[in-house]
Amino acid sequence: MAQLIKADIHIHTCLSPCADVTQSPLRIVRQAYIKGLNMIFITDHNTMQNAEAAIKANSNQRRKEGLDEANDQTINVFPGMEITTKEEVHILALFEKIHFARMLQNEINAFLPDALSDREFSQQVLANEFDEVEGFYQKSLFNSVNLSLNEVIERIHYNNGIAVAAHIDRPSFSIISQLGFVPEDCKLDALEISPNISIEQAKIEYSGYAKKYKFVKGSDSHSLNLIGTSYTEYFSENNSFDGFVNYLFN
Repeated sequence: MAQLIKADIHIHTCLSPCADVTQSPLRIVRQAYIKGLNMIFITDHNTMQNAEAAIKANSNQRRKEGLDEANDQTINVFPGMEITTKEEVHILALFEKIHFARMLQNEINAFLPDALSDREFSQQVLANEFDEVEGFYQKSLFNSVNLSLNEVIERIHYNNGIAVAAHIDRPSFSIISQLGFVPEDCKLDALEISPNISIEQAKIEYSGYAKKYKFVKGSDSHSLNLIGTSYTEYFSENNSFDGFVNYLFN
């Protein structure tokens, strides 16, 4: 029987330079359970390094609560990242498996600035599943990578990921704010809107894209209190990655 799935597809950890230091992988998972979510994606800026810790923290939480895959209260945690293209467009890369996210990470690293930016305004904290600090990321995650929009999307797809234009209604770092429109040759899989507008409003305001793309939502949480304040809702047999993909393309 199909169930209502609540998926927050856009969550930052303490690894993102603009996120609160309390936004650890473990605390994110705990907050997701409190908020009644079924699925979350960990999408730090230009990196997936804390995603595995969140996945492990979720496995530990399941064991603690005695939950299995079939339990409606179980959350699935998936890896991702929010990549800033050469045009300063934010693109969400969403994956089912951690090794695909890691493969893209290895490619992205080659196009990241080595020096930390003066614009970095918090430590880029690497944390494990037990809420412990393991180190600090030394490449600048705030800046853009030296790859175009189409090059980023191509690499996401090559590594079996889903490419979503982030918060298209925002006045900065969105595909529309930077380019003025969504290019016809852009092979995006979906368009994310911010918590500031509803799906219904987006379909009116961006009606030219409504037939080609699904509109999705995420909290873009940089602090624990924002997790689950905005999410994508759809019906599916389960909260699997395949179910999410099926929703996007049907």
